[in-house]
Amino acid sequence: MSEDNAEDGVSAITTIIAALKPLDENTRQNVLDFVLKQLGIKVGTVAPPIAQSIDYEAAFPAQAPRADTAEMDIRTLAERKQPKTVNDRVAVLAYYLKSLAPPDERRDYIKAEDITTYFPSAGFELPTALGMALTNAKNAGYFHAIGNGQFRLNPVGHNLVTHKLPLGENSVKKRAKRSKPKKRR
Repeated sequence: MSEDNAEDGVSAITTIIAALKPLDENTRQNVLDFVLKQLGIKVGTVAPPIAQSIDYEAAFPAQAPRADTAEMDIRTLAERKQPKTVNDRVAVLAYYLKSLAPPDERRDYIKAEDITTYFPSAGFELPTALGMALTNAKNAGYFHAIGNGQFRLNPVGHNLVTHKLPLGENSVKKRAKRSKPKKRR
């Protein structure tokens, strides 16, 4: 199926749902029966009505934590990831709080006080502009601001920690120095 067909299909579904939503259940069923008959679509049985809300916990039961999300202390994570910049260090801390901290400390956001608490434990030097560290990391594209001085690690920040760090000699492509053009006399 091409991308255009998929988009057309989604658009059609959205239009149909919008048209049927204000109708009562019997009218919806009559409309659907008529449309299916007109289009020549045969349906053996009618599917049960879709629930208004989905219980995601029941539909997608929690899995056992993966080996890479088991509890780990911040210093061990910092030694493995070797972040170089304050932005990288803040992203590592947010990942730790979300995925590797003890269960009673885990949460999906980070705030400035966390830097003061966890940076020394990780062996990181405290940033000079503590209040700007999270804002700068957000501006670098690693976080979403969620309000009240709280920031949530976004997919870019997550991928930085899980896939890009530690930065080795082979992971950063250095640009070749350009020789200066010789001046003509």
